[in-house]
Amino acid sequence: MLTTVQQGLFRQSSGAAPAWPARHGTSNTCCPQPPLFACHPREDKAVRPRKSCLSAAAAQAPEAVAAHEQTKLEIHGLQHIGFLIENLERSMEFYQGILGLEVNEDRPNDKLPYRGAWLMVGPDMIHLMELPNPDPKQGRPNHGGQDRHICVGVPSIVPFVERLEAHNIPFTKSKSGRQALFFRDLDQNTLEVVEMAPWR
Repeated sequence: MLTTVQQGLFRQSSGAAPAWPARHGTSNTCCPQPPLFACHPREDKAVRPRKSCLSAAAAQAPEAVAAHEQTKLEIHGLQHIGFLIENLERSMEFYQGILGLEVNEDRPNDKLPYRGAWLMVGPDMIHLMELPNPDPKQGRPNHGGQDRHICVGVPSIVPFVERLEAHNIPFTKSKSGRQALFFRDLDQNTLEVVEMAPWR
C-alpha cells in the first residue's frame, strides 16, 4: 500500500513502475507555473498529465494545488537594477561622467532615508544607493561574466572599448565568442554590454 505522501509524489499504473515527477528543464511534462517557468512537452514523447511542482505536503491539499496551477504572474519587464555604492559623488563621476548616463529627474531621492540617484539605461534604470555593502570587494572573479552582473544591449561595443581604455578601466571580453565585454564600477558592481539589435 502506498502512503498518502507517496500517492502525492507519483502515479502508479497497473504493473508499471512509478512515474516520478521530472526535474525542471529535463521534463516531457509541463511545470504548472506559466508563463515564467513553463516546460514544453517534447514532440517525440506522449504528453503526460501535468504534475504539480509543489511539495508532497501541499499535494495533499487539492484546493491549494488547483489555485497554484491557475495563478498566472504578469510581468511587464525589468524596471530597474539597484547597485550599492560607497560614495555617490564618486559613482556619479563614473556613471554620468564616463558612461554618460542621464539622471532621471522624475524620481526624487528625498523620499528615501539614504542618498542615491536614478540613472537611465535606455528605457530602464540603475538605482545607485549609498548604503553599507555586505558583499566583499576583494576576491571577486577576474572575469565579470563569472560574477553577478547586469547586461545592457548596445549597437556596438567599440565605443565602450575606446571609452574604457581612455579612462584606464579594465575589462574582459566574452569567453563565449559573443561581441560583449564586462567591466566593473568603483564598488565592484559588474556591467556587461553586448552587441544586439533593439528588442523593444
